[in-house]
Amino acid sequence: MKKLNKALSLTLAAIVSMPTLAENINTDDFSFGGRVEARAGLTDSDFDDKSRVRLNGQGKHVINDDITAVGKFEYELTQEDNSSDTTVQNKTRYLYVGAETAFGTVTYGTQDNAVTYLTNFTDMAEYFSGYTNESITASGDRAEDTVLYAINKGDLTVHASANLKETENGGGLMVAYKVHQNIEISAGYAATEGFTENNSDTFLDETESSDVYMIGARYTKDGLLVSGLVQAGSYGGSDFDAVDAFAAYSFGENSVNVSYNYYSADDTNELDVNFVAFEYARYIGDVAAYASYKIALDDDTSAGSGPNNKNADEFIIGARYSF
Repeated sequence: MKKLNKALSLTLAAIVSMPTLAENINTDDFSFGGRVEARAGLTDSDFDDKSRVRLNGQGKHVINDDITAVGKFEYELTQEDNSSDTTVQNKTRYLYVGAETAFGTVTYGTQDNAVTYLTNFTDMAEYFSGYTNESITASGDRAEDTVLYAINKGDLTVHASANLKETENGGGLMVAYKVHQNIEISAGYAATEGFTENNSDTFLDETESSDVYMIGARYTKDGLLVSGLVQAGSYGGSDFDAVDAFAAYSFGENSVNVSYNYYSADDTNELDVNFVAFEYARYIGDVAAYASYKIALDDDTSAGSGPNNKNADEFIIGARYSF
């Protein structure tokens, strides 16, 4: 019933706002966009279609000299084909509103967490990067029912977030500072009470809180990017540590990169990750084409049932059109 009421409320709000949107769409800073991406994966000779479509819209409306309203939505349709069953998954990536002021920006909805700014240091590859921070809601790339406060003053950036979802409440804090024109360092902390509904590990103590400490740094100059992220914390009562590293070089319309992802927990291997990946991408205007190859570093490299067959070598090829 709660989900139904929420859906009806969103629908009613959209209908009521349509005349206002039509009236102001030419005067406000509003835009639609998205991407169509065909992707295919090969793991232990098994083919998997990973194609997806994203549609988004975002805008700003100046209320007065001190306050600017902001909003954004983005939906994703992903096709998963495991050769025996094809399903299409619909996911809300962003859906938030808020206000920009001279004292920072406050937004509420489905959106980035505070530490997403930090985890994006290494989550830069077209495919194989950003696998070590998703176990905890507060450290994931995005979360539902989230309040985010962000402020940037010169070389200093501060983000703070609170996750208000009843079953996965928590929050985080991130501070980043540019010590040099080409060097930025950052530290963050995130904590969550509870787990996502699809958690399948019955050995975890779901009454325990989960948290993570993070430090990261990145160096950029011309076409070179080198970044690293180190994490340590607990997940459902099990201590873990994680390391992300990413290096890329861009020349002309080409880019090559290598990424390393490592995650290990003491009492469960459900989320363990250990691989290195190599990627080549070519960008021509709004079109991108890329190929990525992941080399699993665990002793068991058979294709398991985990996310992205994380214990197996895998080859990905994809093409994307953005609009």
